Amino acid sequence: MSLCLWPRGLGLALLVALALAGCGPLAAEEVGSVSVAPEVAGTATPVAENQVVLVIPEEPATLNQYLAAAAIVRQVADATSAPLATVDADGQYAPVLAAELPTLENGGVSADLMTVTWKLRPGLRWSDGQPLTSDDVKFTWEAVSHPDSGAVPAVPFDLIERVETPDALTAVVHYRRLNPGYLQQFMLGILPRHATGAPEQMLNWAWNQQPVSAGPFVVQSWLPGESIVMARNPYYYLPGQPYVDRLVFQIVPDPGAQLALMASGAAEVQLLPGESKPVYDDLMGGVATLRQTPGQWNMALRFNLSRPDDDDPGPSPPHPILGDLRVRQALAHAINYGAIIFQVNPGTTPVTTPLAYGWYECAQPRVYRYSQARAKYLLEQAGWVEGEDGVRVASGALYVEDGTRLSLRLQGYNDFQPLVDLEDALVAQFAAVGVELVVENDPMEVVFGSYADGARRKLGNFDMLLYDTSLPIEPQAVISTTFHSMSIPSPENLGGGNYMRWVNPAADAAIERAGGTLDLAARRQAYCDLSGLIATDLPQIHLYVFPEGYGVSRRLRGFVVNRWGSMTWGAQAWKLDPLQ
Repeated sequence: MSLCLWPRGLGLALLVALALAGCGPLAAEEVGSVSVAPEVAGTATPVAENQVVLVIPEEPATLNQYLAAAAIVRQVADATSAPLATVDADGQYAPVLAAELPTLENGGVSADLMTVTWKLRPGLRWSDGQPLTSDDVKFTWEAVSHPDSGAVPAVPFDLIERVETPDALTAVVHYRRLNPGYLQQFMLGILPRHATGAPEQMLNWAWNQQPVSAGPFVVQSWLPGESIVMARNPYYYLPGQPYVDRLVFQIVPDPGAQLALMASGAAEVQLLPGESKPVYDDLMGGVATLRQTPGQWNMALRFNLSRPDDDDPGPSPPHPILGDLRVRQALAHAINYGAIIFQVNPGTTPVTTPLAYGWYECAQPRVYRYSQARAKYLLEQAGWVEGEDGVRVASGALYVEDGTRLSLRLQGYNDFQPLVDLEDALVAQFAAVGVELVVENDPMEVVFGSYADGARRKLGNFDMLLYDTSLPIEPQAVISTTFHSMSIPSPENLGGGNYMRWVNPAADAAIERAGGTLDLAARRQAYCDLSGLIATDLPQIHLYVFPEGYGVSRRLRGFVVNRWGSMTWGAQAWKLDPLQ
């Protein structure tokens, strides 16, 4: 039982002071609109002039990124990892341990596109001083591709037939078939042959918690449940970097305690705060700020182009209402995009395409802009006339009997207020042009269930779906699964993701062009051709991307928010202003 009393209304700075003075665990006190827990047990780290304290809500199980699906692993492990290439904040590939990116132009990619030659920077060393060579690249492939390693790589290593090492600086990767994502093949880092162990024992490597590093930092100590401390890698490949001496990851599960540490100046970086930027910055009182960038999670309204609930998951017959392009165009015109961005889901960034960021970003204009008048005109042209209760009814529509109400079901997922707010807005905006929208939300495990589970999107038993998805830096697999006509889910194609049942030969051809070359410019053009077809034919309508960001001390310079990276991306370039 605590002997300390915490009256409501205490300032955040006072809460921190009391917490660090030794008061025990207590119920969280409310500060403004957020919950701030006064207890910061085990997290009071002495302030050092040249160390950065990073607040994380949970402890990573490993620092071996090839073993991890949990996002927290990368947030920490990027500080000790160094890949052959990375993706910068502009979504462009850049060499790290590699001397250059292998391309057709520089001879790094063979004419048949099946062989990639990586050249390492000269003089690379591991954190224990041992040379880093092409044999470590070969070992990374051997270890990750071993069937008993336990690895869960984000990119396929089974595409590699063999790796040759003609000299210490050259790794020649031979593929079994074309790999459009070859530049991200080793993006989770290189593994040292001399400091790890047998590939089949990867799950038990001591290296997983104490990695010999090629990244800017190396683990100095790890107190389970409390902190992970990293020191400068003396052999890091960039001269003079990293600029700070230590990183201290404080494991603080309570969001209020995290805020308290940041507001007191006891920490410099907070992982993904839940507050909006105005609320967060106000709570920090000038000590820290929420640094944001448009993220990867892209909200879209998806149309089912096939008849639902007919025991046929295929693309025909057409949806009785949405099968008419004019109806989809009208719905697109009915959406007040500006109101959604500025009033319904403020802080989001408008997008018009799934290909909205990265090297494949397309400057896609919105073909069907907000216009209630145009929406009503198109509905009239499509045979949907005004009904007595304000909901339109069919009168000469293509695929339904006269008198059918223009009523559509919208499925989203539960327990996410921004989506609920968006649904409410769409209900009102569609009603304004005579379209009834009935919201039928389900738990996420139901919405995103499997074919065997009877998930509506898999079986095609829906009218419209509303949820957010993201694209990785190498988008081909996801794009093909989502938009190619051969990817419509069925009992014979359980993994198909073309839930719209969209069949467009020109789109199929664009997808195949994008996956048939390694030329990034040609691939981008093919993706942008696809983007134009999506924007015109409307299998789905893209609305916005959510922001992503970190709480960052105003003392910390050089921090870059990279939607492709982590909280420690670019940590070698961080600098701290002196304490005042």
